[in-house]
Amino acid sequence: MRFRQLLPTLATTLTLTSGLVAMEAARAGSWDVSLGLILLAMVADGVDGPLARRLGATSTLGEQLDSLADVIAFAVAPAFLFSTYYVGTATPVRLGVALAFVLAGAFRLARFHAQPIRGAFSGLPTTVAGPLLGVTVAGPFGVGVREAGAVGLGLAALMVCHHPFPTLARSPRWFLPAIIAALLPVGLWPQIETLAIVVAVTLGAYVLWSLIIQIVNDDGPGTDVEEVRRVVGRLP
Repeated sequence: MRFRQLLPTLATTLTLTSGLVAMEAARAGSWDVSLGLILLAMVADGVDGPLARRLGATSTLGEQLDSLADVIAFAVAPAFLFSTYYVGTATPVRLGVALAFVLAGAFRLARFHAQPIRGAFSGLPTTVAGPLLGVTVAGPFGVGVREAGAVGLGLAALMVCHHPFPTLARSPRWFLPAIIAALLPVGLWPQIETLAIVVAVTLGAYVLWSLIIQIVNDDGPGTDVEEVRRVVGRLP
């Protein structure tokens, strides 16, 4: 492996490792640590792709490794966190929500490679769904199993649907400055609770904007709706 390929691969490896250790932390009942590692995986996943493109180190192998890491960090780890956090709940409920979330995440990632779409995501990205489920379960919101289960199933449905969600490059101009502004409280109060609130608000705003904009304007600024429809039209 060449040196310029090493850095993106290390970032991808950090994503996978964070997801695995997050599950071990959840098993031990260290909810804050588990949530923090899922959020760390989100950061690492946001770095590896741009880093690979900047270094000219993109490859099919790297894309496949990234997807495998995403399954662990953003599908299996949040589902395992849900299942262990609400361990007192009936097993069919816990495992049912967890299984639905994992299957939806795996399907979403498989479809991402099988039917690539220009300028938009078909269905909610796992890198958004996983952290949202994590902060819902282990964040400072005191959410019960019914509410968290409903969120998990709702996120699973959004991952498998064909609704277009904009990429960061196609997001409205105010979105990136809003993310930067949202991170200021984390610098002032560097605690996992603060970070969880920031992630919940930021990613929640992204999901709501992506859903509402289609009702307001069918063309959806920042998304390529026609491309989504074209690809969906080819599906069996």
